[in-house]
Amino acid sequence: MNHIKTIRRSSAIGLWGSMGMVILTVLFIYLSPWRFYPSAYTSRWMLIAGAVLAVLAVSMTLLTVRRTIPRLRQSDGLELKLGGYAAHVRSLYLTMWAVVVLLCAFTILSARNTLLMLAIVTVLVLFLNYPNMYRIKIDLGLTDEEMQSLFGDKYIGGNE
Repeated sequence: MNHIKTIRRSSAIGLWGSMGMVILTVLFIYLSPWRFYPSAYTSRWMLIAGAVLAVLAVSMTLLTVRRTIPRLRQSDGLELKLGGYAAHVRSLYLTMWAVVVLLCAFTILSARNTLLMLAIVTVLVLFLNYPNMYRIKIDLGLTDEEMQSLFGDKYIGGNE
C-alpha cells in the first residue's frame, strides 16, 4: 500500500535526519576549528528561544499523538485510517526534523551546548513514537486479518 510507504519514508527521514543533524552538530562542536562567539545578549536569547522551541515542540508532539490516535482508531475503513495515520506521521516527523535543525543551528551559533541536550531529547521523542508495524496495529486498532493484508508474511499474529 502507498500509505505504508509514506509512513515508513516520512518517519525514516524525520528520525534519521534528526539523528544525523545531532551527530553532525556534535562533530562540528568538538572537532571543528571554527567557533562562533556571539555577544552574551545574543547567546542568552538564542538559548531562551531554543528552549521554548524545544518545549513547545515536544508538548505539541505529545498532545497531537494523544488527540489524533484515538480519533483515527474510531474512523471507518482501513483506507481512511491509514490515510489519516500517514498524514499524521508525515506532519509530525517532518515538523520535528525542522525543529531539530533549528535547535542544532542555535547550538552552533550561540555556543551553548545546553541546546544540544534539548535537541537530543527531541530526537528521543521521535524514537518513542516511531511507527513500526505493531505500533501501527495498536494505534489504529487493526485486526490480525487487516495486518496480514498490509504486511503479509512479515506480520506474526498473536492469536495463532
